[in-house]
Amino acid sequence: MDHLIEQVLTKIRQREHQSFEVDYLDQTLPPDDKVFTDSANVSINDVTIDLLIELYRVNTTNSWIHWILQGISFQVNFTFNISQYMVNFIPKKMLLDWPVKFVVDKERPVVMFNKKTVSRGDMAGLPDKAVLVVTDAQSLTSEATEISRLKQITIQIRTDEDCIWQK
Repeated sequence: MDHLIEQVLTKIRQREHQSFEVDYLDQTLPPDDKVFTDSANVSINDVTIDLLIELYRVNTTNSWIHWILQGISFQVNFTFNISQYMVNFIPKKMLLDWPVKFVVDKERPVVMFNKKTVSRGDMAGLPDKAVLVVTDAQSLTSEATEISRLKQITIQIRTDEDCIWQK
């Protein structure tokens, strides 16, 4: 019995460090669910606006959405690789609450804070070259603005809290 437990623990530890990368193609089927038992980190390249909308609406008739939701239930860390022009199409709730990470150009994480004022400490905690989404209702302290310049953080201002397609 101890040997079996050790095998399971070894598999779990290996899974934590395994990554899987897939290109999203609307007309193809997603990979097999076995990916989730082998890899704890999944990156999806070429994520489209349509895929984001379908995911936000939890349209389980879409095979990719069903696959992603299955991965979330397996506690997979998803990274959605998007273009910089898609940032305004990501709903605020997805940026703040969904267990997925958005990355521009495979290197610049997209982040948002759920607070009225973004401070120096908030900015210091962000990776260099991140993309920070803020709304008109939010403000940055002068120190936060300085840190954003030093860390080359792009500040993407939204005129309201909703993304473009939610109107």
